[in-house]
Amino acid sequence: MEPSLIVSGSIDTTVRIWRSPKKLCTFKNAGNLRPLLEVLKFLSRKEVIAVGRVSKKFYEASFHYEVQPTSRHQEVLKGHTGGVLSVASSGELLVSSSVDFTIRVWNLFTGQQTQVLEGHSDMVLSVAISSKTEFIVSGSADETIKVWSLASGKQTLVLNGHSDCVSSVVISSRDEFLVSGSFDATLRVWNLVSGKQTRILRGHEGDVTSVAVSSKDEFVVSGSMDKTVRVWSLVSSGQTLVLKGHTDWVNSVAVSSRDEFVVSGSGDNTVKLWNLASGKVTRVFRGHTGGVLSVSVSGKYVVSGGGIGDHSIRVWNIETGEQTQVLQGHTDHIQSVKFIR
Repeated sequence: MEPSLIVSGSIDTTVRIWRSPKKLCTFKNAGNLRPLLEVLKFLSRKEVIAVGRVSKKFYEASFHYEVQPTSRHQEVLKGHTGGVLSVASSGELLVSSSVDFTIRVWNLFTGQQTQVLEGHSDMVLSVAISSKTEFIVSGSADETIKVWSLASGKQTLVLNGHSDCVSSVVISSRDEFLVSGSFDATLRVWNLVSGKQTRILRGHEGDVTSVAVSSKDEFVVSGSMDKTVRVWSLVSSGQTLVLKGHTDWVNSVAVSSRDEFVVSGSGDNTVKLWNLASGKVTRVFRGHTGGVLSVSVSGKYVVSGGGIGDHSIRVWNIETGEQTQVLQGHTDHIQSVKFIR
């Protein structure tokens, strides 16, 4: 089953939550009301259409349930005054960063904005949230990385070291360290307790646009304007793979939950699936009519967001290679898209 939530951020200044729509499911001629009540107590009033007694013996109940495969309901979150460049989520929280220099925190289920974090002196290019929703990390065109407490809304660390825009930040699965990528062509690893820089990874011949960490925190994947995807060992601090095949900038990378493959999105309009054991491309997803600016992966599905001339979100089945959904709604580049669950 496809993940039920997709979140996207766009240059049109909006954040959108795409929820799986419901379909009608009906129980007929249930001889006893108790089983129906056991089901219905987990549903909201909006989900239940009717419960009626057909006769003294039988009941009927109708309610909405599950997925209609070709579309999703979208909820539009407004608050940013500039383009949204990055989105991230953990638990009930959704976080977004923007050209307007701010980070905004939203309730994923109500859509309400709960916090506005200000402190960067330039656009905030990337944002990440810890797995326990205790803190946020942001990377900015002001060349700094900031760590924010969600409890206080205050900065707790400011990390300096990059000599150009910090384009991408990602937190390790255990919330122990973060990895940043920059237009200075380097990746840097930072201890989240001390704020110390522990490693610098060099090898890209162009700006680093995106970074991702494996689920076991053993390796990092990066994408770059040099058109390559690179894999780095966090054990040896060495570069282990250089994946070549894109004909334009690699704008986004993601790692599968089992660390078996990498997904990359590029300005060449394609999404590629790479086998990490062989270093080979196993699938190429074509359908976008403009550059692909963001990718995310969950289970057997990939989601991608389009850029110039293509403001669509597309969902792909990894096993079949089929495009299963095209989501329309944004009116400008989709800078960031994520599967939530």
